[in-house]
Amino acid sequence: MTEFNQDKKTMSAILSSMAEGVLVVDRSSRIILTNKVAENIFLVREGVLLGKTFSRLPHYGRIRTMVGGVLKTGKEVFTETLIRPHTQIFRVHVAPIKGDNGSIDGAVAVLRDVTDARNFDQMRSAFVGNVSHELRTPLTSIKGFVETLLDGAMENNDLCRRFLTIIDSETYRLSRLIEDLLTLSSIESKERPMCLIPLCIAKSVFNVLNIMGPQISEKSLRVDYIYEPNLAYINADEDLLNQVLINLLDNAIKYTPRKGTITIRSRERDSRVVTTITDTGMGISRESLPRVFERFYRVDKARSRDQGGTGLGLSIVKHIVESHGGEVLVESEVGKGSTFGVSFIAL
Repeated sequence: MTEFNQDKKTMSAILSSMAEGVLVVDRSSRIILTNKVAENIFLVREGVLLGKTFSRLPHYGRIRTMVGGVLKTGKEVFTETLIRPHTQIFRVHVAPIKGDNGSIDGAVAVLRDVTDARNFDQMRSAFVGNVSHELRTPLTSIKGFVETLLDGAMENNDLCRRFLTIIDSETYRLSRLIEDLLTLSSIESKERPMCLIPLCIAKSVFNVLNIMGPQISEKSLRVDYIYEPNLAYINADEDLLNQVLINLLDNAIKYTPRKGTITIRSRERDSRVVTTITDTGMGISRESLPRVFERFYRVDKARSRDQGGTGLGLSIVKHIVESHGGEVLVESEVGKGSTFGVSFIAL
């Protein structure tokens, strides 16, 4: 261990620049070298770990067992474990330190935080599962009706027209889902460059109201837009801002009963421009509110599908707004409607 001890200062300098936590122990499993990252992982002050064994540290039995096994067998080991009192997942790699004659002089343990990677894996798996389910539903419906038509239903004109109408509706829904997925993907990956220009959100709201006019008239809805005069401009991509407003207004139209009221407000508050859209629909339960901006989350799955929703509209809204440095908000009470809002920095 003489040469090893002489190199401790050099090793300390190297370890201090590492992003991983590192612990070096002697053949007695006593910690002789560590770095700042490891001290942060174990929630101790500088120098506290030195001279201690894992048996004197609470919550770390798994690592103690790994180190003991390596000192005994000389074989390196890997594992992933939740190190308490953290909620992070760490990948732990313990390797032996061997002398010139092959003797085991100690061991080195490297701890890497892989929490984000594992969370991403779970999110990706859940996303793939959700996409598969959402694609399978309309495809199964289309396939079923096509088979029925080929089996002879085409001879019945009324039945044929009814089935083709359903197929057309499912195809449109499938097309919307794919379009929303591509939109979400381009926003998240930042493939689509944003063209930021000073915009008056009141003008954007009026443009969107013109676009959504037919849907509003079809349900005989009353839409009031209340905004402050001389409203501050915001820095935004015009197309993406329109998409945000269209998605929010489309939701309000879908869930507001016939002859209901939708109120849009734009105002300045704390150096921000806040726009809210309040409907008089069925409202959202308190339990569902924190999840409404999640991909594919639906408060009422059956009703959402009947309305032609893809489950991605609010997620797209959230990603667009946050990519502009803005914030989203939602307030609701069951039976009294919902308010969705977006907030941008005022220029």
